[in-house]
Amino acid sequence: RSAFESSMMQTSLQGLAGLQVSRLIVGVFSDHDRQQDFERGLLDGLCQVQMEEFVLICLGDFEDDTDTLFDCVGNVSTIRLVDLGLEQISQVPVGSKVKQLECKKCSFDDVPAMKLSLFKELRVLRITKNRSLKTFEQKFEGLSNLEVIDLSENRLTFSRCCSPQFRNCPNLKHLNLSFNSYIRLTGDFNNVENLLYLDFQHTTLFGPGSYPVFLS
Repeated sequence: RSAFESSMMQTSLQGLAGLQVSRLIVGVFSDHDRQQDFERGLLDGLCQVQMEEFVLICLGDFEDDTDTLFDCVGNVSTIRLVDLGLEQISQVPVGSKVKQLECKKCSFDDVPAMKLSLFKELRVLRITKNRSLKTFEQKFEGLSNLEVIDLSENRLTFSRCCSPQFRNCPNLKHLNLSFNSYIRLTGDFNNVENLLYLDFQHTTLFGPGSYPVFLS
């Protein structure tokens, strides 16, 4: 973190070719001026790096083109994107091996479920502390390995919870929607019938009390 001049980060990362490491953290410290934006090909040097976990932290804007974000880290088991100006999920490489993905303090305004559904090996997904994240209109689909979704500490407001949001996600066991804004429950849990843990702490709920939404 903060190891390179902003203009030299792309070139410097190419010097890591051949590295084998359990975790690689790239970015700056939060108290530094964020002069480093994400630009096309920034992480190209990581294509020759073998790692189990990749952390990208405290970068600025992703305005121009984010489609190369996962190009060289698509085979990493765990990816953490922390405190980034990331407004949408980049193109997901075919055959991605990512099993755990965390997006913390990013800039989403809608849960990017369609793009995330392309991570077919995904088991754990955490999207937390996104102040601009208010809607959940897209649907997760075809994530047969997905077991944990944590959408806590956002500002989500949505209705028809909780079956329509998860299509063909039969192994979902842990769903955390705590510390959000307003969620309307329908009592339909058909698509998530294997849930073992459901957390709504500090989220205003509509539905319970008027009819038995937890009957199933």
